[in-house]
Amino acid sequence: MSDTHMDNNNSSACGSAVDVRVLQRFSHEVLGLAEIPRCPASRSWLHEAVQGFANVVSFDTAWWGQVYVSAQDAPAKNLMHGSLGLSPSFAEEWNDISTLDRFANASISRLGLAVRECQGDCPEEANTAVGAFCERHDIYHSMAVTLDFPPSGMLFFVSINRGKSRFGFDDVDALLMEEFVRHLARCWKAYLMAVRSDGMSNEWDGYALSSRKGELLYIGREVGAALDEEYSDWQGSRLPGNLSDMLERAPCTLSPGSRRGIVMQPCGELVSLTMCSRRRSPSLSPRELSAARLYSQGSSYKEVARTLGVTPATARTYLRNAYVRLGVSNKVELISALRYPGGE
Repeated sequence: MSDTHMDNNNSSACGSAVDVRVLQRFSHEVLGLAEIPRCPASRSWLHEAVQGFANVVSFDTAWWGQVYVSAQDAPAKNLMHGSLGLSPSFAEEWNDISTLDRFANASISRLGLAVRECQGDCPEEANTAVGAFCERHDIYHSMAVTLDFPPSGMLFFVSINRGKSRFGFDDVDALLMEEFVRHLARCWKAYLMAVRSDGMSNEWDGYALSSRKGELLYIGREVGAALDEEYSDWQGSRLPGNLSDMLERAPCTLSPGSRRGIVMQPCGELVSLTMCSRRRSPSLSPRELSAARLYSQGSSYKEVARTLGVTPATARTYLRNAYVRLGVSNKVELISALRYPGGE
């Protein structure tokens, strides 16, 4: 689709008046974003947030998530997604046509702006793979906003659609979506920070968050690249099958085909995955260092806890943080890292 068939907007380009009732609904949904983390089913945070936007701008289907672009000319790949009204195979199908989807690539190239498309404006695409994809999923009118999410090394997007029998998105819809997605991204980051329990909240590229069924809620670039390299047929959105099978065994450390391990740890009703650091940094807190030394000398979790005067759960937290910061995945590596700090 040529650029003439797409439209992007910002607040200065919108000349239409916004209805007071629409503003009230918008305000209600934005304020409601801060309340979603209190819901019991927190793994559905983004699902509830995007669903709420339908009260502001109506749509038939929606898709959101993270996109990974490994190199300048490489195709984009969706590594985490959620959807409303779309089939489970939607992300996998899109990954197969991502290089051809000019609408999605236009959104990726115009960060922060609402990009709109109507399939009827490009009849020449009806018989292409993209046209067939849109026909299968009744995607006729589309609007998307993509944002940079610097801590993760990836992009975050929200895309909403209307079917062929519906009308297109207007300037006001575009303005409201731009503002909503900005609020959504900020609140999503705040939610992720609130649920993290590894004490390393500034390191997001080597971190992922999953439900206990393997559904990804967040994934950083390093974790995504490691899984993508190890599992050639991995389509993102869910953890690879054998990793999903191990979720109930957390806490544990995985080594997916590389020297760097992934620490899998319970995180409330979710499970976190943290890449072991490339650097064996000796900068542990005194408690973490004491716990690591006691454990490396043969003490059990309970014995470490008793010696330090803390609960076994706290002792496990100290040890987990030590494993991540030292870049180790087992006790043998832990002993070596403590014996030769900074060594390979």
